[in-house]
Amino acid sequence: MTTSRHTLSTSPSPVELPDALRLTTHRPAPGTAVVEVAGDLDLATAPRLRELITARATSTLTHLVIDLCGVRFLSATGLAAVEHGYLLATERGIACTVRVDATGRALRVIRLLPLRFAEALEPA
Repeated sequence: MTTSRHTLSTSPSPVELPDALRLTTHRPAPGTAVVEVAGDLDLATAPRLRELITARATSTLTHLVIDLCGVRFLSATGLAAVEHGYLLATERGIACTVRVDATGRALRVIRLLPLRFAEALEPA
């Protein structure tokens, strides 16, 4: 027996991967993009996040927010995708913030590792 899940989103531009990850991008202000990540960020899903952040970081942004508040599972590959996005944005002069749930698993994992985006953390 197979189970099928469908994700509904009220966000402007959802990008969905089967049963694992939901990425949503919105522009709350001119020059600002927020990439919301929900679900499992792992080996199978991290390439899509990397691709989306790369596309945003090569646009005319001045501020990029990577919102991990909806992440249920975060692997080392997922962290590498976030770090790649942060480094790419900052190299291009884009201010980058990584938003995490102050009580969530993602923040606990991030604080255990010497990641280069640690100074960009914004507990929500």
